[in-house]
Amino acid sequence: MMMKTCRIGLYTFFIFFASLASAQTEPTDSLSVFRLVRYIEKAAKDIHTDRLGNLYVVTKTNQLYKYSPEGILLSTLNYKYIGNISHIDATNPLEIYVFYKELNLVVFLDNNLAYRGEMKLERYQVTQASAIARSFDNGIWAFDLADLQLKRMDKNGENLQASGNIRQFVKQKQLLPTYVFDDNNRVFLVDSSTGIMVFDVFAQYLKTIPIRGNEEVKVIGDELYYKQQQNIFKYHLKTFTTAGFRLPPGETILDLSIEKGRLYILLPGKIGIYSF
Repeated sequence: MMMKTCRIGLYTFFIFFASLASAQTEPTDSLSVFRLVRYIEKAAKDIHTDRLGNLYVVTKTNQLYKYSPEGILLSTLNYKYIGNISHIDATNPLEIYVFYKELNLVVFLDNNLAYRGEMKLERYQVTQASAIARSFDNGIWAFDLADLQLKRMDKNGENLQASGNIRQFVKQKQLLPTYVFDDNNRVFLVDSSTGIMVFDVFAQYLKTIPIRGNEEVKVIGDELYYKQQQNIFKYHLKTFTTAGFRLPPGETILDLSIEKGRLYILLPGKIGIYSF
């Protein structure tokens, strides 16, 4: 599991990266940059953040919790489906998308994690979604494995755009995109073997970034962040340069996110929140 789902809060973060050589790929030791804020003792399988710095934690038993940037519990999901929570999209803090891949289902929650509605994707010509995301217009992006298309639809199920079969854009025989992200200008489709495919908001293919081995990434402005082993890297989408630094030492890092001056790290049995 990799990085998953800011600008003002990352000013210090960008200053730190600016001190690195523009083409640097070897991570710099940055242990002094981080200060531990709190550990949250939860056996989690996934974490996500919204642009306000709130943290969403999915436990191994598919409970969902929302925490403040200081690690204070704010809300708890008071129901659950018989299925695994595959992904959380919190790009709109007022409406959270919860994806149940096995059920081909998206559930909508408000900012207190209260139920607002749901969408059964098979009713709208998406028969085998492997990844979903909120679209720039508060609709849904879904990648459908059945016909290998990236599709955008509104919440009434009206199909607005489709990419066409993505085999025409990549050479990989086996395709399994695991993550979609819409930053209001571009759509990023992540496949661990292929890399990061970039589309415009009308589902038109633009290019593939050859960064492989990730199931999720984090995009903030023109910076794309991804994790490799115990390191985090920043790829600039305009200058095509890469910089990186080592994460705080400790146990195996399972997942992480960055938001508003906070680094959130998922460790076995707990989540660490760091300021920088």
